[in-house]
Order: sequence, then structure tokens, then C-alpha cells
Amino acid sequence: MKKQRKLYLQRKQWRFAEKLWSKLEGTINRVTTSADSLRPYNPLYHLGTLSIYLLIILTITGIYLTIFYRAGSDRAYESVNNISAFWLGSLMRSVHRYAADGLLIIAFLHALKMMLSDRFWGSRWLAWVSGWGMFVISWLIGTMGYWLVWDERAQWLTEYSINLIKGQFAMPFLSPEIASRTFSLFVIVLFLHVFIPITMIVGIIIHVLRLTRVRLWSPRWLMVETGIVLVLLSVWKPVTSALPADFGRVISQVSLDWWYLGFLPLTAQWGNPLFWGIALIVGGIITALPWISPGAHIGPAVVTNPNCTGCALCARECPYNAIEMVSRDDETRFKSLAIINEKLCTACGICVGTCATSGVELAGWHASVLLADLQRALAQARQAGQQPVAIFTCDRHKALGSLDVKWQEEPASDTVIPLLQSPAWQRVQAGVWTGGNPHPVAILSCTVPCAGMLHPDWIRSALNDGAKAALVIACPEDDCAYREGPMWLKGRLARRQRTLPPQVLHYVELAPGSQGEVRRLLKAIGAGKMPEQKPLKLPKKKQVTDWRAVLGQMRYLATGLVVLLVALGISLLAERPSSNPTPQPSLIRIAINHGGKLIAASENLPPEVIAKLPANVDPAQVLGGERFPVRLRLIVDGQQVLEDTYQPRGLRREGAIFGLENWWLTPGTHKVEIWMMDDESEWKQVFADTVTIASQEALILFYDEETNQFILR
Repeated sequence: MKKQRKLYLQRKQWRFAEKLWSKLEGTINRVTTSADSLRPYNPLYHLGTLSIYLLIILTITGIYLTIFYRAGSDRAYESVNNISAFWLGSLMRSVHRYAADGLLIIAFLHALKMMLSDRFWGSRWLAWVSGWGMFVISWLIGTMGYWLVWDERAQWLTEYSINLIKGQFAMPFLSPEIASRTFSLFVIVLFLHVFIPITMIVGIIIHVLRLTRVRLWSPRWLMVETGIVLVLLSVWKPVTSALPADFGRVISQVSLDWWYLGFLPLTAQWGNPLFWGIALIVGGIITALPWISPGAHIGPAVVTNPNCTGCALCARECPYNAIEMVSRDDETRFKSLAIINEKLCTACGICVGTCATSGVELAGWHASVLLADLQRALAQARQAGQQPVAIFTCDRHKALGSLDVKWQEEPASDTVIPLLQSPAWQRVQAGVWTGGNPHPVAILSCTVPCAGMLHPDWIRSALNDGAKAALVIACPEDDCAYREGPMWLKGRLARRQRTLPPQVLHYVELAPGSQGEVRRLLKAIGAGKMPEQKPLKLPKKKQVTDWRAVLGQMRYLATGLVVLLVALGISLLAERPSSNPTPQPSLIRIAINHGGKLIAASENLPPEVIAKLPANVDPAQVLGGERFPVRLRLIVDGQQVLEDTYQPRGLRREGAIFGLENWWLTPGTHKVEIWMMDDESEWKQVFADTVTIASQEALILFYDEETNQFILR
């Protein structure tokens, strides 16, 4: 049996978590919002655009660093230190590092906010999946950046990689000619580190593909504050390199940035299967969350053809490109008809609020139902001698507890939304608010999916039918679950201010769950004092920053700066000394790069094949063929401690043979012998020497095929 999906109001576990997040935002709003402004200076409302801004900062600082960077294991470390030696280079490098950490922090908070507010399923799945894809790509890019410095962090990362992959990848780093054999790898990694961020543009386009009026830029005040915070962090704690990479030294402890390199100590302690198994499971669950925990809505929107006048207002105000105007050829005098794309519709109802002819409705619930319930509830209030306050709000405020009201046990009407089984989630509810007030306030709550669904005529109708006053509670304009609801609603109310004056209508934008602010408003209304409110203004096509007004609110900007400093300052806590657990303090590394001896003998080849080959040439060497495996024994102080077999590469076992072994031992003097068999006939001693190894030292024994001996690097 297919599990029935639940509506936003019914997903109580998600709403509990969202309420905690909303309380954090509400607390920040109280200290970042001035009395004469509806828009708080809250950085948490701009996490998506802030991520893009940090990406731009990374691009600019990255270009500067690339100009002075020199690739290669023999030049990379020195070039990075030369960059840091000059104050501008040090600043650029530090800003680059803290912006990289900030990108992961802000992107993670953005994803967390979207998840808690139920904005990941349905038509939003593409934005969710592409967002996490860009998060992983950003992590990979940052990890490459740490490798390019070529210090001990890069060494640990390289050792982890070669121990994981082994084979041919390990050979250049352990070869005596490490500089020449790794130069091309440095160039490739540098190219990827620079080029992959360019491809992020494609990811951003996919991420916002379904949106109209895409916001890519953060507010100017936030961009300025972000720059200030990054500079402050860079001056306070400039980024420095660790010791240079040296594979002849064992890393015991080094300071790591856990946002990018935290997997190194974790895999050392837990093991690769456990760590990456957990990472893959968690990542898979997160990516598949839109299908694991999908919700439901009361949509999609539907168009009533006879009522549609083709004005295109609904298509203009739709935040998700879900409405298209097409030509109509019916008997009406109107030329266009609105068509709903059900796959893109989120059932926000903004189109319902903008239509003056009731040409658009939500499939699961019609506005006429709300108006009928509202009129019936007001009639009941008049019969009881009450003059209630009509509160119009959205599902988020209702679900997260903004209205601290004692509701009537019986619903205001017998109309129940088909998808909702509990009367507690009636769209129209009657109740009484006391809040310690000597004059209890009768409340009539009208809830819609988004405040943008409200039409001014509904508010006017409630006032005409006996409501004492109307209180409209919307989410902050920058925090609407449907992006633009408060913006369009304010525009409609601004055009109706003559018929809906501030004496009877109060509009407020609050973080969902802000009971304290709602209590103060209801207390004032109960005492007969409608809170003062400045006239609402029509939304501007282009946002223009009034710097005089901004400078006049420096106190609130400074508070927002502190919030941003705390958020980005987490990167300082992420860097801490990390230990690399090792069985013993010293190490012997054995690297094998063997061409392999051919199994096929020339006498086994057909005569006609041999006749075609040049004279004095071994036919097997020319024609190739399967090769013998290589077997290796390691004897330390007279005891055999290791024996292993290394197979030729390739499906036909015709490739070269690569091997890497690490043997940990105590510091001191040891007699080391290596025996090898490469033709399945006899063991040959390929190394024998007495070596003295110090603590934290690594001896590298590299196989030289010309001498058929291991040489000490």
C-alpha cells in the first residue's frame, strides 16, 4: 500500500526542527531590524547569494595567486611562501582560504535551511540535487588547493592517496627524480583547480533553472560586511604553510583544516571502509531525500477558462515559471489564456491572490471556501456579540506557533480540506487570546499557503463583515518559502491603502514562530491602539541602495556583521592540530616499478612470425605477451616480516608491475634484506644493508630495473 504523503502542516518532525532554526533567525531579527524598516540585516536570509559572492571572491583571489604560483615539487612550496612574504600576497592567500571555508559553511547552512523548511521535494528536487553536487565539487576543489601548497598537509594527502590507490600513481613521488616525474601532475591539478570553478557556472544555472527573477547578488551591505569579515580574519590569523613535504619524514602531527582534510585523521582511526561507507550512505540519503521524504501540497493551480481574461498578471508574478500564456480561439473576447505547468507548480497561491476575476484556484482548495468560512465565522462572532481581530497569515507562521491563541475545540465551519484529516488545521479558526491582558481579544485566524495568496478584497470583506481590525503576518521578504509572496502582497496592499488605511490594517513581517512580537501587537490592538505603521511602498523593479538610510542604521548593520563574523569564524575552529596514528615511529617504504619478464619464449612462436622480425631481436620482447608476477620478501634483523606477490597490469597480464609496501619499525640500527623472484625460478637478493633510522624518519627503497637492485633514496 502506497504511503500517503503529508502536507507541510502535518509533517510535525520537520516542523519541530524548523521551529528551532526559525527561533534563531527571529532572535537575530530582533537585533538587526530597525523600528522603521521591515527588512532585517540578517545574513541567514541570503545564504544562497552569499555562496555565489564567496565563489566570486575565490575566483578573484585565485587569479592573483595563480599568477605568482610555480608548479612542481621543487618550486611550489617556495613560491607559496614568497607570495605570503608580501603583505598583499599574504592577505590574498588568507582571504582565499577563509572564503573557501566560508563557502562550505554557508552552502551547508543554506542546504540545512532548505531541508528544515521543506523546500527540497517535488519540483525543487533539481535544485536540491544540483546544490549538493556543487557542494561536493567545491570540497574537491578546496582539497586540490591544499595539495598545491606542497607542505606536510599535501604530503599526508599524497601518502593517503598512494596507499589507497598504490600502483603506478605512487611511483613518481617515491622516485629519485620526483621533481621531473611529478611536474605534469602539478600542472594538471593546477588546471583542474582553476578550470572546475568555471564549470560551476553551469551548476548555478541548473540550480536556478526553474526560477523567475533569479537573485544572484547579495545585498550591497552584506557584500561589504563579508569583505570586512574576511579581511579581519586574515589579519587576525594569517594563513601559513606547514613544513615542506618530505617523503623521507613521517608525519606525526600537523595542523589541518577539518572542512577539507578532516577525512585524513578519521580514516586513519576508523579505516577507509567504515568512514567512506558512512559517507556514501549519508550522502546517498541526503541526495535521495526528495524521494525518501516527499511532502504534498493542495495544488497544483488550475485555471477556470471562462474567468481568465488573459491579463498575464499571474504569469508575471509566478516565482517558478509555472504559468504560460497561450493564444485562445474560443468564443470569448480575450486573446490569451493562462496554462499551468503542474510539474513546476508549488501551490503557493500567489497567482490566486493576483487574479481579480477568480480565474485561478488551487486544485485541492478554493479561495471561495476560505471566504465562505470567513463570512460564516464572522456571522457567528456577531451573534455572540464579539468583534474579532482578523489575522491573515501563512502556513509557516501557523505551523511554527506564531499565534499563541487558545483555539475553539469546534472548527469555525464544517468545511474540512480534503487532504487534512484533523480539524486543528482548519484554514479559518476562531479563538481567544488573553496573554495576561485584562481585555481578552477575540481572534479569527485565516491561513493560506503563502501570504502572497492574499487578495486585498478578502481583507476588505472581513472588515465589512464585522472584524475589528485586520492583522497581516507575513514572513520576511527575504525569507519567503515561495520567494516572492510578501513582495507581491505589499504591492497589492500599497495600491489599496485608501480603502485599507493603517487605522484598520496592520502589516508586519516576522520570522515564523515569533510569538513575542505577535503578543505585543495583539495587546496593543486589544487596548484599542493600532500600532503605527509607515505607508507601504510599491516594489521597485531595480533595488537601489539608499546609503544615507543604511548609514543611519549602523547599529543594526554592526550586529549583522557580528553574526556573519561568528558564521565565517567557524573556519578558525576547524583548523587544529591533528595526529597521524602510526604503529611505530619509523618507516621503510618499498616501491616496485618492474617491467616484468615475459613468460612466452621465442622458440614457442611460429617460424613464419620469427622470419619477419629483424635479426638479433628477441621476438618475445617485440611481440609482447603475458609476464611473470613478481614476488617479494622483506627480512629485518634476520626475521622475515613480509612476503607478497604483485601481478602484471592489464586483462591479459601484459603490463608493468607496480607495488608499494610500508613497514613500520622502531628507531635504531637494523639489518634489512630484500629478496625477489621475477621469473618463478629462484629467489635473488636485491638489497642487503645495515641501516640506521631515526624517529619520524622514512627510508625509501626504490627498485632500479637496470641494476636489478633496490636503491636507497
